[in-house]
Amino acid sequence: MSKIQAVQSTTERGRADDPRILSESDIVRLKRCTCMPASSASQRELLEELEAKATFVDPAEIPPDVVTMNTTFECVSGDGVEVHEWTLAYPDEADYREGRISVLSATGMGLLGARCGQTVTIRAPNDVTIQYLIRRILFQPESRHFGK
Repeated sequence: MSKIQAVQSTTERGRADDPRILSESDIVRLKRCTCMPASSASQRELLEELEAKATFVDPAEIPPDVVTMNTTFECVSGDGVEVHEWTLAYPDEADYREGRISVLSATGMGLLGARCGQTVTIRAPNDVTIQYLIRRILFQPESRHFGK
């Protein structure tokens, strides 16, 4: 199993075979982040895996139900026990206690580009598999382009 795998959701959106949607500007910045000395080989591998499966679009074309950089969203663990409100952040802005998870973490990379209603399976560094259902998008910077 790959380290990041989207699995079929129980809703009509977010099918398993839907590609991740990433903005062209986000992938450029993420590549710069993984070139920094502090990034690990596993972070670079996660980014390469995501890049190989993703669809890239102009930031103005990102649908409003996609988890992008700086998106605040609510997700629930696969067992339904834990509900998280997270904001996907670049590593230098991440603070787990404040709900800002690093995009270069296994969880962050697994959620980037996924859609509301999609269940994402993530293999954590300790080899534990975790599922999250993206329940709702609370704020997404790119959505301000829709409806204009």
